[in-house]
Amino acid sequence: MTLVGPQRGPLADELRVIRRRDWAAVGIVAVVAAGVVLRFLSRGPLWLDEAQSVAIAKHSFGALPAALKHDGAPPLYYALLHLWMQVFGDSTFSVRTLSGIPAVLSLPVVVRLGRRIGGDAVGIASVVLLAISPFAVRYAVETRMYSLLMLLSLAGAHAVLSVHRHGTKRATAGLAAVTAAALYTHYYAVFAVGVLGAGELWLAWRRRDPGARRALLALVIGSVAFLPWVPILLYQSKHTGAPWAPPPDGSAVLDTIDAWMGGANAAAQVAALVALAAVVIALIGRRGGRGHVVLTTTFARLPSRLLAAALGALVIAIVVDVADQQAYAPRYLAMSAGLFLVVVACGIAVLPTRRARRAMLAVLVVAELSICLQNAWQPRSQAGLVAAVLDHQARPGDVVVYCPDQLGPPTSRLLHTGVKQLVFPTFGAPAVVDWVDYRKRIETANPQRFARQVSDMAGSHRVWLVWSLQVKPLTNDCSGVIDNLVALRGIPKQPVRRDSSYNETMSLNEYGPPTDAK
Repeated sequence: MTLVGPQRGPLADELRVIRRRDWAAVGIVAVVAAGVVLRFLSRGPLWLDEAQSVAIAKHSFGALPAALKHDGAPPLYYALLHLWMQVFGDSTFSVRTLSGIPAVLSLPVVVRLGRRIGGDAVGIASVVLLAISPFAVRYAVETRMYSLLMLLSLAGAHAVLSVHRHGTKRATAGLAAVTAAALYTHYYAVFAVGVLGAGELWLAWRRRDPGARRALLALVIGSVAFLPWVPILLYQSKHTGAPWAPPPDGSAVLDTIDAWMGGANAAAQVAALVALAAVVIALIGRRGGRGHVVLTTTFARLPSRLLAAALGALVIAIVVDVADQQAYAPRYLAMSAGLFLVVVACGIAVLPTRRARRAMLAVLVVAELSICLQNAWQPRSQAGLVAAVLDHQARPGDVVVYCPDQLGPPTSRLLHTGVKQLVFPTFGAPAVVDWVDYRKRIETANPQRFARQVSDMAGSHRVWLVWSLQVKPLTNDCSGVIDNLVALRGIPKQPVRRDSSYNETMSLNEYGPPTDAK
């Protein structure tokens, strides 16, 4: 008798493949589900930009244009936030939830976009990468327009493909609507529309592509719809800006890609390197025989166009900001972040074996998810700590001063005490920062005179100074306010000290009666 082991027939092989696929499907669903949950988790109160958004959105539709002239943004997000608060209120969770909705809607859109570019493999990799993208998750829990901007960019890329492939009036109208919505959401959409328009113009002229002509028509229609807002844009460009940071330098492109992949920590650096390798493979890599990737001298058509749109808008934005000496932040190019991840997904799909594809995707998932979990528990602002002390200890007649005024919006919205609040250097209300001619206004500020007037205003009552020396460009002025209040009222108590674990740090000084009254 001959003993033989169990036979491995075709049915056993098929069952084993099904089990592998099932486990892969479970993992994909779990990652995407985790990304959805993370889009609604955040700690701590609103920080400056979020609080400013809420304060502006409380204006009526008729008053929004005038309010935004003092801020420097277009109106669509603020109009949506206004409607949202009318129904759900202005609590921290409520106003942040609004950003989570377009962040979740981006997931099915990116699946569809990825499939149209490179099939199911690209669609699945795209949704996994976007679901656990630290950049996407961060702005899904922030009361700002960036998750909406990302959704519109993905929808716009999908609309361009539809216009080229189907050429229907519906597809053309959809691209026009997305173009107008993006321009009314953030001014940096101008760069994306410009790059896309230049590409479509080239295709229409050199290749006589009818799809390009229709796409170009849609972009023109969407841009024309933005014309009624142009007078306010011109006023903002002349009088408002971002004086809190220097203009970008030569490292801004790589810094932005790092930010898209999670920031400057070690996990993000690993993710960025893997992502850049995937981008190279997406552009010039092709599957070869025997499980190899062959590098070619020709670029893959759709991934290269997608990357050109993403990085073209980024480069032009940086050049313009350098020329205008304007501050730059990677979040301004949120429209390009999702497109970049789709190109990364294209590179993963080129890898010739399932094991290699899963390994590269797994490295990115582990790195990105670890950053997301860290960010979810990182509090945004110390405003809650400061407001809690003031609510408990401040008394009628006390004066609360914010230096710089940028600490006013996140802190003042949390206060329930009836003390007088004002900001340096204008003595104005703290709910909103007025960015009109901001730099000129602070150049004429006088910390000594300001401190004297505040001390006189408080009289025998206490002065509470909410301050930070990390917020530019008022570092020296706020230091002068502190020194002059010390001269007038003595060494203060400091119930709240700067904690670097917060993104937005601040300290609180408590000054007693004037020294000549003690």
